[in-house]
Amino acid sequence: MVTEAVQRKLGESDDLDWKEDLPATSPVKGEWNEFAKDVAAMANTRGGLLVYGVSDDISMAGIDLDGVNDKQLGQWLRVHLQPAVSGVSYLKLPATDGTGKDILVVDVPASEMAPHFLYGWQQKDKDKTTFNAPFRYRDDTGYMAEHQVALAYRERFARQAVAEAALDQHVQHVTDLVLGESQGPTAWLIVAARPTRPIPRMVPALSRSAAQLVMHESTKRAEALLAAVVPMPRLRVPQVFHDLLDNDPRRGLRRWVDTNMFVPSRATRRRGVLAELHHDGTVVTAVDLSHSALHEPKPGVELPVATPVLISAVFETVALAHEHRLALRMDAAIELRAVLGTQADGPFRFTPVVLGFSRPEIAEWARQPSAVQPAYSDLAPFADDQALITGATELAEGLLHQFGLEIMPP
Repeated sequence: MVTEAVQRKLGESDDLDWKEDLPATSPVKGEWNEFAKDVAAMANTRGGLLVYGVSDDISMAGIDLDGVNDKQLGQWLRVHLQPAVSGVSYLKLPATDGTGKDILVVDVPASEMAPHFLYGWQQKDKDKTTFNAPFRYRDDTGYMAEHQVALAYRERFARQAVAEAALDQHVQHVTDLVLGESQGPTAWLIVAARPTRPIPRMVPALSRSAAQLVMHESTKRAEALLAAVVPMPRLRVPQVFHDLLDNDPRRGLRRWVDTNMFVPSRATRRRGVLAELHHDGTVVTAVDLSHSALHEPKPGVELPVATPVLISAVFETVALAHEHRLALRMDAAIELRAVLGTQADGPFRFTPVVLGFSRPEIAEWARQPSAVQPAYSDLAPFADDQALITGATELAEGLLHQFGLEIMPP
């Protein structure tokens, strides 16, 4: 694609910037950090590509890929931009024609956190630091005026308000849905994962077979993530969605729904679970945490919470959201929210249940709150397994810490 664009003499635009040389190996005090400026400008506009190895007259100049240190480049962005731009990816393209003219493509997504400001030193005024918000205008880079900065902030806050309302709606809908199926006091875990830039409605939805593949692949990924965090066999628990669902998603309202509830002819005494794969990239799950949390009822324990099931369900939901994102080819960050809900009325308390050496037991040393605040986390656009583990751990412990518990006690 780069070769074809060069042959056609494709000019620069607000989402394409040709660069002949790689960024300097290290920013020099008194010299402008051109790389951070270019990334911020793309992120503040609509995203785009920085292509290194193409000259100003749009001919192949090539660069030395051995001189590319993407970790260092990422560090420069974290140091020089506020807030940091997430989701920047680096694509190294070795020459295939024997010329040795390699190319580096830096892909900058449009940022939901715009405006991004650049800290640096002006070349013409080395004694003063600068704090500007660059942006792309056609084939040039400028700096936002005050009214443009104000507009960018209004747009950011509006996006956040819409995203917050959408998460609320998903969580509330599924909470009402599953609590209506509960018999007696029950504690439910509801997790919603929503992309910051949902897929438009006109984009074709995943087929049923594609949705099944997402469920299958997420099971394998969740198993690997859980094994990395909870390596001790006695603390391992069966995977919730894999063991309780038949990977038989059915159509819902702009979503695929897989559940073992709501079909009277297929009523089950198993733990109630629900998984929704929305066509816009959202994933919502629900799990009954009180079902068989204890081998036998205990007086005064109305809302037992099986914490191993909670941990497993959170990790499985994160894996499901990630695999769903890959299947839809989304490059957006994902916001996560987890809540504990119940239909119980009265002075009931959430009572945490942990795995003992032989059977589930009440964590007598833990707190038993009557209400639990929602937990939040997020996933970067191009998250690897370690990033998924971090996001899932943060989400699970956001709930567990309110009981005084951790995934792996010290």
